[in-house]
Amino acid sequence: MIGLNIKKKQIKNLPVNVIVRVVLIALALTFIYPLFFSFQTSLKTLNEFYADIWAWPKQWLFSNYVTAWQVGRIGEYFLNSVIICVTATFFLEVFTIMAAYALSRLQLPGVGLMIVALFVVQLMPTETIIIPLYLMMSKLHLLRIRYVAIILANVGWALSGTIIVMKNFFDTVPNDILEAARIDGATELKTMVYVVLPLMKGAIATCIVMNFTAIWGELMWAQIATMTTDKGIPLTVGLLNFQSSFGTNWPLLCAAIVVVALPLYLLFLFLQKYFVASLTAGAVKG
Repeated sequence: MIGLNIKKKQIKNLPVNVIVRVVLIALALTFIYPLFFSFQTSLKTLNEFYADIWAWPKQWLFSNYVTAWQVGRIGEYFLNSVIICVTATFFLEVFTIMAAYALSRLQLPGVGLMIVALFVVQLMPTETIIIPLYLMMSKLHLLRIRYVAIILANVGWALSGTIIVMKNFFDTVPNDILEAARIDGATELKTMVYVVLPLMKGAIATCIVMNFTAIWGELMWAQIATMTTDKGIPLTVGLLNFQSSFGTNWPLLCAAIVVVALPLYLLFLFLQKYFVASLTAGAVKG
């Protein structure tokens, strides 16, 4: 009887499940196809591109990637982006974990007011602080130091939102675990590092993916911070320079686009287990 009811319920929900799967497949293709099109175009000659932009390349010209990497300085821009993103994400995660743990577990006075302040900062449009930020960086002569202005700005922008996310995850850790560690003589720092953080792999992976992706694709401030120098230019700004240098050579430009997008796909591929686990943790506990 129970099995019959389950089967009837599955049959009843079949149209909904089919619609959901169709929508998800359509969304996946929508996000994946632009990268596939860029990869396909990057292997063509310029004449093949203008002859038929949808056709497969007659000869796969991987030499376009070599040209983009060396002549178009994509290799230099790529290294700059890696240094900026890895450094900014590292400091962002360290500061965020310490601040979120303090707000969640140390019973500080005025925590509610601090959270409201973080929300206010998070809701502020980035465009409203670009000019004051540029003036401050200029007077401190930080724009002359390679990478520093871009790293500091990205860490500051992402700090408030990441603290809020991490605090919510810290709040889910049972107090009994923390009390047991304290009874054993562990300091708050040891409790955080050796007890809490191993339970937070999903949350940390989620924040790494979100922050790395945002910093990797940031353009407006990176372009402003590097407009008086040709040193430390990240990939997003380099693509604009690349396009102006090579005109409308779309195969080379698409090769550069693939180089920009591929690390993000690889990052999510390696961290998707923790990322998906963190997104479904609340549903499982509920």
